[in-house]
Amino acid sequence: MGAGGFGVPPLGCPDGRVRYMFASFWNRNHTFRALQRAVKNFQMMIEAEKQERAQSALRAHSSSRKNSKKEINIPEDCAALTGQLQPFVKEEVLVPVFNGTFPSTAEHFFSILLSDDSNYITEYRTFRKDKDINLGQWHIADEYDGQVRELNCKSICHSPMCPPYSAMTEWQHIVLSADKMDLVFETVQQVHDVPFGSFFEVHCRWSVKTISSSLCSLNISAGAHFKKWCIMQSKIKSGAVDELKKEVKEMLDFAQGYILKVRSPDQENSNLAQQDNMAPDAPPDLGWGDSCHDNEL
Repeated sequence: MGAGGFGVPPLGCPDGRVRYMFASFWNRNHTFRALQRAVKNFQMMIEAEKQERAQSALRAHSSSRKNSKKEINIPEDCAALTGQLQPFVKEEVLVPVFNGTFPSTAEHFFSILLSDDSNYITEYRTFRKDKDINLGQWHIADEYDGQVRELNCKSICHSPMCPPYSAMTEWQHIVLSADKMDLVFETVQQVHDVPFGSFFEVHCRWSVKTISSSLCSLNISAGAHFKKWCIMQSKIKSGAVDELKKEVKEMLDFAQGYILKVRSPDQENSNLAQQDNMAPDAPPDLGWGDSCHDNEL
């Protein structure tokens, strides 16, 4: 008896029944090992997703702690991560999107563009036509070096697959060196109302280093980090990087204009003060005018 064209010889039994072997590529041993690998990979995936949820919860908890009026309980998933400094962004997903210079020092970059007194972020988001902008204040977090804060807004969406506006949360992290020559600004962005929005985050890092009294080097890298597997993963990654390149250019152009606007009043005040200092003093009144007039009379 044949095997139906599959090339597998039948096994004859004393009772006359015929049994067939598993095909060579699908025998019992291979099947068992494949199932073992599948179970192991599934368990690793579940554990990785658990760690991602813990880190995301820890980041959100640390960044929003300053703005909360009540005590926030630390989630159980991230309780084991507290007490040690954590990386804010995923290094392995970052790819370069900008490498150049910027007309500012690292110290001025922070004080003019990123400090609590600066309106740069709010004005830029308004320029993009975002709505309901709510930017928190910088504060120290035990879990991260430097300071953190949280930005919430309704961000405008241009993709036909997205609604006109999507709720967006951006966690920000900043570290300024003691000599104020180096600055690292990191962001993790979560867009809530887009397809597969809960599957990924957009990570970004700005590295600023002072190279002269009015110039700094600026390196920006970014990428999409997936918290769990997604069928559109490769397309979302490439799309996120392309979109970030455009956004970084807009942010830098707007930043240069904002710095000029902020510095102009200071420059005018400085020029006025300099002119006042250089103005000649009025001649002292010695009372000679009246005496001469009396003598003539």
